[in-house]
Amino acid sequence: MARPTPKGQRAREQILDAAQSLFADGGFHGTSVRDVAGTLGIPTASLLHHFPRKEKLYGAVLERIADALGEALTKVVVADETMTVEDYRERLVTLTRRFWRWANKNPVHSRLLLRELLDNPARIGEARRLHLAPVVARFAEFIRGGQQAGAFRAIDPVMFTIHLAGSTSYFVAVVPTLTRVTGRSEAALTRDYRKDLAAMIERLVLAE
Repeated sequence: MARPTPKGQRAREQILDAAQSLFADGGFHGTSVRDVAGTLGIPTASLLHHFPRKEKLYGAVLERIADALGEALTKVVVADETMTVEDYRERLVTLTRRFWRWANKNPVHSRLLLRELLDNPARIGEARRLHLAPVVARFAEFIRGGQQAGAFRAIDPVMFTIHLAGSTSYFVAVVPTLTRVTGRSEAALTRDYRKDLAAMIERLVLAE
């Protein structure tokens, strides 16, 4: 496939920006290609030139999210034989902070991923590519390395990754509702959540 021109790449990114917001709000089945084109004010045929099917567009949105998350975390999770127990502990703190910042900066990503997991289990089962799988695998491998070094407890690395990603994504997605439910400000909720998240990781993961 020919590499897109700069103009074509800009058009593609604009389509993905609009699509991810609509998919986050309406899900895969509740969003049409025509909806995305209408948001951008372009003919549907122009959108189909870049993404011939809705499945292609949705997959590209998920791929871009996974790439952005992987870029934010990859440097931290890459370990080597020279790392000490303290190195692993410090990197885990950094990793958690980076994931939080990424999720908090991109709440639409959290909403879309949660909707994907809730609304599309059958479609996920038929998917040829799971875009977040490499990110989960790298994160889990980092935890295993810390366990071998004696820095982390004998927890299930994949389950911990799921707990961290699920808790953080859920909080970011529902914090506007939580402010009404709890009567607390968004700033106060965010501060206390981050504090509690750090304490949870220390209790759950870090070895004595």
